[in-house]
Amino acid sequence: MTIGIRSTFRDHVLIALAALLMVGSSADISQAQEFRGDKQSKPYTNLNFQNDPKNFQFAVIGDHAGGHRIGVLGSAVDLLNLLRPEFVLSVGDFIEGYDKDKKVLEAQWAGVSEKLKALAMPIFFVPGNHDLNFDPSEQVWFKRVGAKRSYSHFVYKDVLFLLLSTEDPPKKNPPKEILEKYDQLKAGKISDPEEVRKAIAELEEWAGKVNISDAQVSYFKRVLEANPNVRWTLAFMHSPPWSLPDLGNFAKIEALLADRPYTVFAGHTHTYNFTRRKGRDYITMGMTGGAVPGAGDSVGHMDHVAWVTMTDKGPVISNLLLNGILDKRGAVPALQDALLHRPRQVTQTGLSLGIKSVPNLRDLGGYTTSDGSIVASGLVYRSNQLHHINADDMKKLAGLRLKTAFDLRTFDERSSRPGEVPQGVSYSWLDVLADAPQSGPAQLEKLMEEPKKANAELGGGKVEASFEAAYREFVSLPSARLEFRKLFLAMGDRNQLPTLFHCTTGKDRTGWAAAALLTLLGVPEDKVYEDYLRSNDYILPAYKRVIDKFVAAGVDRQIPEAIFGVNKEYLDAAFDEMKKNYGSIEKYFSEGLGIDDDQQKSIRELYLGSS
Repeated sequence: MTIGIRSTFRDHVLIALAALLMVGSSADISQAQEFRGDKQSKPYTNLNFQNDPKNFQFAVIGDHAGGHRIGVLGSAVDLLNLLRPEFVLSVGDFIEGYDKDKKVLEAQWAGVSEKLKALAMPIFFVPGNHDLNFDPSEQVWFKRVGAKRSYSHFVYKDVLFLLLSTEDPPKKNPPKEILEKYDQLKAGKISDPEEVRKAIAELEEWAGKVNISDAQVSYFKRVLEANPNVRWTLAFMHSPPWSLPDLGNFAKIEALLADRPYTVFAGHTHTYNFTRRKGRDYITMGMTGGAVPGAGDSVGHMDHVAWVTMTDKGPVISNLLLNGILDKRGAVPALQDALLHRPRQVTQTGLSLGIKSVPNLRDLGGYTTSDGSIVASGLVYRSNQLHHINADDMKKLAGLRLKTAFDLRTFDERSSRPGEVPQGVSYSWLDVLADAPQSGPAQLEKLMEEPKKANAELGGGKVEASFEAAYREFVSLPSARLEFRKLFLAMGDRNQLPTLFHCTTGKDRTGWAAAALLTLLGVPEDKVYEDYLRSNDYILPAYKRVIDKFVAAGVDRQIPEAIFGVNKEYLDAAFDEMKKNYGSIEKYFSEGLGIDDDQQKSIRELYLGSS
């Protein structure tokens, strides 16, 4: 495959001629090379054209297996030909596989190859678990993709591409019951949609384990040692090891990559996910025609391509929905739009994780800071109280692999509704309001039980004023400063992560802690408030029956909604108190909480990366 040198000689000649003919800025040189315009009228902002010859674009496509949808891959090829990337990379799983008949495997690959040969540009392969499994799948895969091993690498325009194999060696012996169910699925003997999804999920869970051999680690060690100064390294593989409890030999690969800028792409889950790990971007692709997993309208389920522009500062990554790429007629060619899957939401930033008994449980990661960094996902979660969690939800909570959890409630709140966490999670109590036991958030719910008294003491804006006063106490109260110091130091300790913190409804004490952390990390104010106000989306519906009960008893509806919800003015009061006493978020952390500049820097590096 020749990916490399087109028009390079012409580019160098043009640059050399421009340097000889002109003396001026780089923008002037660019203008002399490519741009000639009206000398009097200049209807443009600048001439900083994004045409650096070192930059290039490539595309990444996701899974096409596990019950693929006919026609989507062909449509993706048509759309890639419209976009014209310089080349395409896949994250594996092109065929259904899991068959010991060579003719069946050859026929499956023939169908894929027929579609891929229409691509105007090269495509690079990594193997997925559907591609490599039983004999003779290796023989067929190597023949089809032209490879001699299941892992490889290449360098293009001073960027190193690592093509890893998470099927080295292939996983050939699934449990008998899983294989039997999968055989029934292929034979069409399972028709119920829920049973189909369950059968596929069981296979994929087993197959998602990562196999990376010592020989592969040695290979990439040599490759990295031979290319120490490339401007970026990009790694591609099928199964995402970082989503598993045991990284296996991928931990050694990460150690080899540690001192260089790099980005990682994987697939397998059919669900788009972005996270920051070790200060780097780790991306799991959605689908390019693969089976739609579970509840198809869930976060990250989409047919898309990742569009990557490589620059000296690293890759600029966008995700293009196949539904959203139209040809010059304004149409999706070669495929009815209905077959392409749209996401309900691409990322989980700020959204509830959907655990019914903990509706305000949210990941604080995913937000973009003012300087373009992204807060790491999967490190810290904000939540409402962890009380009476059913068994299924406890399993989901355990899936977060928390190491620590922090309860910000008072003694009375904890005593009446004790928290529950998964086994092995260290659970600590931080009584933020210990010095103000009668503070609004902890006591107002009791007052609601006396409707006439509640209307008299809380109506007419009094309840809102009570909350604003309480939010000021979150900043100034000695117990609040002491306990928030402990919380933020824990959130800055890698050994205590992932962690979760909560109060009763997860909106007030929890709301200030989340807002303060995001502000310290540099998240813009409007996004900090957006995260804060989103509690209304989850807590007000969860307490609807309680609110309706109080209203039926004679309490003015505005009162319980002000108690169980959040208002912008509440958080305004906390920030006003912080600025009045300390002047800035950094001074609040250093002077108010005793977390010095070096500790603040460590927190930022932990969540934003040091690269």
